[in-house]
Amino acid sequence: MAPALRSAHDLAYTADLPPVPARVRSLDGQLVETAKDCWTMHVSADGGRTITIRWERLRGVHQECCYTPRAEHLVRLYLADRLTRKKASTIHNDFSTFLYFEAWLRTNARVRRFNWTDLNERLARAFLACGLDHTAEKGNRFSRLRTFYEWGVARQHSDFDTHVLRLLQAITAVGNAKGHHVRFRHPTKGPFSPDELLLIRNAIDTGNGSEKDRALVMLHLELGHNPSATARLKNSDLIRYEAAMLIRYHLDVPRVKKRTAHRETKRRPISNKLGVLLESLQAGGSGDPLIHWLPRISPDSSITCALRRFARSAGLVSPRTLKPLVANARRFRFSIATHMAEEGASLFHIAEILDHTDTQNVRVYVETVSSIADPVAKATDAALAPLVRRFQGKIVDSSDTRVFDGLPNQVIPAVAPHLGIVHLNVGGVGMCGRDARKDGLCRLLPPVSCYLCPSFAALRDGPHQEMLDSIETFLRESEATADRRIQMQLDEVRAAIQQVIRQAKEPEA
Repeated sequence: MAPALRSAHDLAYTADLPPVPARVRSLDGQLVETAKDCWTMHVSADGGRTITIRWERLRGVHQECCYTPRAEHLVRLYLADRLTRKKASTIHNDFSTFLYFEAWLRTNARVRRFNWTDLNERLARAFLACGLDHTAEKGNRFSRLRTFYEWGVARQHSDFDTHVLRLLQAITAVGNAKGHHVRFRHPTKGPFSPDELLLIRNAIDTGNGSEKDRALVMLHLELGHNPSATARLKNSDLIRYEAAMLIRYHLDVPRVKKRTAHRETKRRPISNKLGVLLESLQAGGSGDPLIHWLPRISPDSSITCALRRFARSAGLVSPRTLKPLVANARRFRFSIATHMAEEGASLFHIAEILDHTDTQNVRVYVETVSSIADPVAKATDAALAPLVRRFQGKIVDSSDTRVFDGLPNQVIPAVAPHLGIVHLNVGGVGMCGRDARKDGLCRLLPPVSCYLCPSFAALRDGPHQEMLDSIETFLRESEATADRRIQMQLDEVRAAIQQVIRQAKEPEA
């Protein structure tokens, strides 16, 4: 289809303006055919989702566009110029702003024909107010429109006036709210709760879902990066190190939203389990996509579908909502940053892991650690116990009968001197099913760690309530001084003991 100028009258209308270039080389080297009515590019030169600028969207089927051909021509010139200095996603946001402004002019301002000479302070303030009151974008669209006006004044086009620009620059535009899903721990859009993360890890360990879906889940669980970075990974980005019988894997993750023309990566360590899985799924040469099964047009949405498909195949149900778990890349990203903040990581460390240039977008994680408590996540109701099983052993009635085939009963005393937890109940908390002669001594911290171990047989009448009371006392008294990691581990042990106590009270089968 021909570009915006469709008649001799239109050509005369824009005679004093330069023509839109036939093609433009974008900031990252992509060649975009700007003479067409559909501009096509990728979010980055090395891949990612396809971005299209469809100019026919300005000319609705049922209503004529209120932009004059001259007004549209100026927008085309602006976006063609922006292509050489900004990333494709920015151009797409700019275009969306012009679409929204045109629809607002028709429906709200009742404008039939609009030239940029018609823009004034009254219209600008009304447009900003609409954004602040009715959209999540808040003042972002107004800011983009103002940037366009600044461009027009700088290019000295007659449609733009310096006096109007000064009026626009005097208007304060509040941007969209950031971090509210994290700040208020939204149950389906905020970070995963510890219970939800445990469900996901257990599903990975048991091999749920297809290998391709599982690889995508593990990537975002371990690294928390943007889906665009996943789509842009190359085979050469997977690095395998071998030394002294040890194998380690790293991944060169493409950086996203960086205003550079060349490809930048950051090297991140990944688990051997993920490294082996990715290696087994590789296809093609070193320059081919690592995640080769994603479509080129919309890889981001395909990643979201894969994460949700994995959750469905594993039958994951959120203990918070009692509904199927909502999984997406953003929630994994939120979860990593939230966990880091809880561990005491600095703003700079969190920004580095999330690959932010500065710390302004990561403050929300630190701000919410001490001030926001999630009562839903803290509450442990008996109805949720079947969904998240921290206690994976079994309940036995007596230490006199043989519990584990081929092994003598090894009673675990209720003594934890390393935490100052001491009990005089000689009966112990239960029996250990580990063969010390074959597997060696337990390297964990019995009896505390036993409650999370599948080889543990808990005595029905063991001093579990005393253990629970002692752990809660320890957590309460050491809240300000103990290592945060120990507190989190004991929190899981506490939940497991609560499950043991509940199961011990159930009638015998």
